[in-house]
Formats: sequence, C-alpha cells, structure tokens
Amino acid sequence: MRFCIIVSLSFFLVKNSFGDIAPDYIDYKADLSLSSWIFPESPIHNEQKHNNYSFSFEPEIYMEWSNSKNFVFRPFYRLDSQDNYRTHFDFRELKYSFYGEDWESNFGIGQVFWGVTESKNVVDIINQFDAVDDPLMKTKLGQPLINLTLIRDYGYFDFYLMTYFRERTFPGLKGRLRTNPPFLKNASSYEGGSKWTPELAMRWSNSYDEYDISLHSFVGYARAPAIDIKIIDGKIQYAPNYQRIRQLGGTLQRTMNSTLLKLEWVARHGEKDSNLRRGGHISAVLGFEHTLYQSIGDNGDIGFLMEYNFDSRRSRSSDSLQDDLFLATRFNLNDAENTEMLLGTIFDLDGDGQIYQLDLGRRITDSITLGVKGAIYQNGRLGSNLYILRQDSWIELNLKKYF
Repeated sequence: MRFCIIVSLSFFLVKNSFGDIAPDYIDYKADLSLSSWIFPESPIHNEQKHNNYSFSFEPEIYMEWSNSKNFVFRPFYRLDSQDNYRTHFDFRELKYSFYGEDWESNFGIGQVFWGVTESKNVVDIINQFDAVDDPLMKTKLGQPLINLTLIRDYGYFDFYLMTYFRERTFPGLKGRLRTNPPFLKNASSYEGGSKWTPELAMRWSNSYDEYDISLHSFVGYARAPAIDIKIIDGKIQYAPNYQRIRQLGGTLQRTMNSTLLKLEWVARHGEKDSNLRRGGHISAVLGFEHTLYQSIGDNGDIGFLMEYNFDSRRSRSSDSLQDDLFLATRFNLNDAENTEMLLGTIFDLDGDGQIYQLDLGRRITDSITLGVKGAIYQNGRLGSNLYILRQDSWIELNLKKYF
C-alpha cells in the first residue's frame, strides 16, 4: 500500500513537471518471457516440486523532451506455477530526469549499479536484490530515490536520498532454494526506524589515464537481512530483520590493453555476524580479467577471470562468499546471433564446498532469444549456507520475445 503511494506521487510529479506538453520523442518496447526451472534432484521438503514454470512481462515507455527532460516507465510482472511468493509485480523504473551541461537529477523509482567485479559486487548498495526472481543476485527491485549528479573537471559527484526501503524477496513454502522454515511475508523488523526512515549515499568517481576510481559513503539499512526467530503457534518461524549500518567503500579498475585489474572494498559498521555480535568488518573482491581477442573463429573472444572474495569475519560472516576463489571463462562469439557464455566456479577455501555456474545467451531470430542459466551446489558442510541448497541445483531455460 505504501509503495503504491510512492508510485502515485511519482505520477503526480511527472504530470505537474511536464504538464500537457507533448514529448518530442517516444519509444515503446516490451519483452515477454517463458521460463522452465528444472531441479534434477528431489526436493528436501514435501511441499516443494521438482520443476516449475513461469511467465513474465516487462514493457517500457521512454519519453524525451527537447528542454532537457525525459521519463522512463518500466513495470514488471512474473506469474509462477508453483510458488505464490515468486508471483509478484514491481516497478523496475518509474522516474523522470532533468539534465544540463554539468548536472543531472532523477526523481522516482530507479536502478543504480555500482561495481567492477563479476562474482560479487560488495559496493552495490542502492537497490535491493529480487532474490526470488534471480538466485544469482543480478536482478534488482526498483528503488524510490532522489538523485543529483554534478559533473566537474575533477570527477562525478552523485548524491542519493532513498525515501522508502525495499524488502528482499524470498521463496515461499512451495519454492525451492529456501530456508527451513521459509521467511514470513510482511513480518520484517527494522532496527532504529522503519521502511520510511531515510537513507543517504554519496559517491565520487573519476578516470585518470588507465585507472577508473570511485569512493562512496552510505548510511541506511543493510540489504541482506538477519534472521529474527519467532515462535508462532508453537512452531519456529523466520522473519527478516534489517540492521542500520554505516558504510565506506570504493572501486579501482586498471585497464592494461587486454587485461583488467579489479578491486571492490567496503568497511561496514553496525551489522551483526552469525553469532549475533555487532561490530565492524571489511569485505573485498580482488581479481583480474584477461581477454584473448579474435581467438575463436573469425571474431570470437575468450576471457579468463579470477577473483578472491574476502570477509574479515571469516566463519562468523553470514555471507556465503567470505574466503572464496572465483574462476571463470567468458566466451563472446561476436556473431550475428550475439552468442555469449560464462562458465564459472566458486571454491570455498575453508573447505565448504563449490558452486558451478552457467550463463548462456543466444539470439534465435531478430526478436527471440534463448537463455540458459544454472548452478550446481556441492559438498556444503552441515549448517552452512551451501548445505541448505544441497539438493537445489538448478537449470533455467528461458525464451524471450522482444516487441
């Protein structure tokens, strides 16, 4: 209900800002997707199923005015055959923008990405992940925000005010890739505030020759919740608990011909560890990517990636990537079908198993694409995050039609 109020307010601001002036340019597009989620192993819990199917629809309207204004509207809906928690609606974007020669301002619901690494983006704090839609944590929920960007000779300065917190989505009782018991819906708690408690962020970024650098600060809620254990009707239930944090961080990327050196780091205070002790910690991802251009056929490229994920809390971290090595190979054929594939493996250096990942995309016709994603979870130790997923290895087949 409250999120609907924000959406209504955004429409009101758009109408009063642009009035009845017809846009100089309008673009309409949409995609319709049919997906099959296949789980080779039997589910752990009786309520779960082997496989499920889903349908999603994502239209987009873009309008532009000659007086330096534009508007983007991109809703999203998914209908799932098994898990009613995975059936959901979201506004991925609903924002309007003003811009000048050395500034830009955005109002409404937007998408913001921070980061340079592949396996995980520890600095990416603005948007909440849509975990029920994408287990690989690449898809995000729309975030209500006000943003101002100042462009100066010595860098870009971004200022953010987040006016409403988006809870992470989780699978329901019939869903796979879930905790036991699953997280309760509409039962979240917030330390030191509520969904409406403002969050603030500031980021500076610039390029110096072969170096791309950024620094940021953030005050708000951690995007990943802690578990709040409740007893309801004599049964243990899980509810999300979001903790107020302060965070400093940055990125560094150096480009050396066909090699990229990458670093992301954050220093965070206020988040509890797995032993429920509150304090500060440092997380970082350090790695490189080397590409061999035109090494496959006439135009195809092959890239090799290696990244190390570090969390100073080590075994006390609630994050599954806290002492892990990521190795991957990226294929880009640069062909008419736009064929791309990433094969990756995550090794837990503490001996807590491995994760094997696949992400393949290829165009079948001018307006239809085929996507194949998957993950295999192996050798997770009892009580670990990976152990929860021990029988939830999966592969997703996706057909997407563009209009």
